[in-house]
Amino acid sequence: MFNFRQYFRLTRSQFELAKFSFYLLTPISVMYYVGIDTDRKFSVPGYWPDPDTLNKIPKEPYEIQAELARMRAAKIERRKRLEEKAKAMGITPDDDDADENTATQSAATTFTTETSTTA
Repeated sequence: MFNFRQYFRLTRSQFELAKFSFYLLTPISVMYYVGIDTDRKFSVPGYWPDPDTLNKIPKEPYEIQAELARMRAAKIERRKRLEEKAKAMGITPDDDDADENTATQSAATTFTTETSTTA
């Protein structure tokens, strides 16, 4: 039978030194493994988008003005499409404004009649 204690006789201080070495070298070896050639080990092809396809933030004043003009034109076009869609559904912007005005006027009338009767 193999006698393990006979071949490996460690004192307490040798054991503590072995533990300290293990605790110290384990994170260092992991960082060394991860830090070497990370492009080959951990890269996923096609993960990051191509910089040419990304939105470019305008930095020059003329670029900013052009972008604002484009955004305004898109907003006007979107509003026209929504108004045409509303007309097709039978909703007119004038009806909505009239309803809001009459509701505001009736609320104001109610408030004035309540304050005049309580005074």
